[in-house]
Amino acid sequence: MKRSSSGVKAGHSSRSDGGHVSAKKQAVLPGKQAKHGGKQDLLLAYQRTVFTALFLGYACYTYNRKSVSYALPTLLASGLVTTSSVGIISSCQNTAYAISKFLGGVLSDKISARLLFSVGLGMSGGTALLFSRTENLYIWALLWFLNGFAQGAGWPACAKLLKKWFSPANFGTWWSVLTASSNVSGTVSPLLSAYVIVNHGWGASLILAGLVSVIMAGLTLVALVDDPALVHLPDPTAEVVGSPRPSSPKKDRQNGNGNKNNNNNSSTNNQMTVGELAASPFLWIVCLCYMVVFCSKTAVSDWGQIYLMEELGRTQMQASQFTSAMETGGFFGGILAGIVTDRIASKLKIRGNPRLIVASVFMLACAVGLHLLNYILTISTSQIFVSSVGFLLGASMFGPISIYGIVASESFPAHLSGTAHAVVALAANVGAVVAGWPLSWVAKTFSWSGVFLLLETLAAASIVLIVFTRRLHLTAKQKKA
Repeated sequence: MKRSSSGVKAGHSSRSDGGHVSAKKQAVLPGKQAKHGGKQDLLLAYQRTVFTALFLGYACYTYNRKSVSYALPTLLASGLVTTSSVGIISSCQNTAYAISKFLGGVLSDKISARLLFSVGLGMSGGTALLFSRTENLYIWALLWFLNGFAQGAGWPACAKLLKKWFSPANFGTWWSVLTASSNVSGTVSPLLSAYVIVNHGWGASLILAGLVSVIMAGLTLVALVDDPALVHLPDPTAEVVGSPRPSSPKKDRQNGNGNKNNNNNSSTNNQMTVGELAASPFLWIVCLCYMVVFCSKTAVSDWGQIYLMEELGRTQMQASQFTSAMETGGFFGGILAGIVTDRIASKLKIRGNPRLIVASVFMLACAVGLHLLNYILTISTSQIFVSSVGFLLGASMFGPISIYGIVASESFPAHLSGTAHAVVALAANVGAVVAGWPLSWVAKTFSWSGVFLLLETLAAASIVLIVFTRRLHLTAKQKKA
């Protein structure tokens, strides 16, 4: 009985001690949770600030980049430029943009993305201000070459900051929403520019675009932060906030940073070299498709107003409504592309890259829109239908533009994702260069109908390329929810 009694006492003592220890742990945990919660709240506040600064800043990049395009009808009507000289100015900007966007992708890994973004925006604003103060064609071409070179700093810095501040689980969605900033700008700025040009002249429109860009550059320099670690915040890209990033190839593959070919024709892993990346057939498929859609988007954005005014007798405000509708469609198309492909990439089991299959559907709609623009719209067509065609074209072009960038970034190993995106971005901007002087030559030689027929044919060819090369597609391994 004594043993039993002592045993009971011992057992009671043990339970009491255990309860006492648990009580101590419970007393400590709330403090830790509060501290963790405080860090999380602060992280969310910084994420909102960074994303807002990027969204508004890149909207200003887009407004500035298109500011001359909005003034082109007035410059043509006044005799200050011809169709050929407009093509030269446009190609100068797009050539510089192609080069600098590639270099920007490399520089974003070497220097502060915050500085890269802000300095590029400030330089873009400066060139727009200078453009408004002269009427010399050669100086215009030089200034817009410099503008394109400064513009190339914008998106690589955005991509770098997105990767630092946001979880890869929703990368496609965040990417698409940020891309939509250019559509918000493209929706508002044509109407704003048309109003300023009609009432105050084309020079005032360029001055406004330049001042807005310079002011926004100063704000982003203050608001952006390169890395959460710089403000002592946990890593939001880790699987669990505050946990270290995976460092081994095996862990990278398990977390979706490694990739595989669906049919085992080739493999991509963390040991892939730049040479192997350059030799990847999948990379060149994405490059070609990206080049086609970017050429089409640039052509319709830059030449659409002129076509509607010269061929269909529309006023500048009506032509601007078409451009605005196109950008509005692009806003919805770009976001829809990111959300839809994020959801189906991990659920839809098909042969080929699911994101590219979705892009081919968008390109089919793009071909339809180009056909409507070329053959259905007439002088007597209602403005509502004209704007509807613009909306369709915007949605069907900006959707694939968003998808191709995501695919290039996620389908190759982490240490080459920036290079892969820089390569496809370079291809896209080659398409933008082709949309300048080369397409102006086609328009002059074969008419605008020849231009849109060519773009429609290229859109159809990109669909065929995606569908019939599915065995070469690479697909990022998705994380399990």
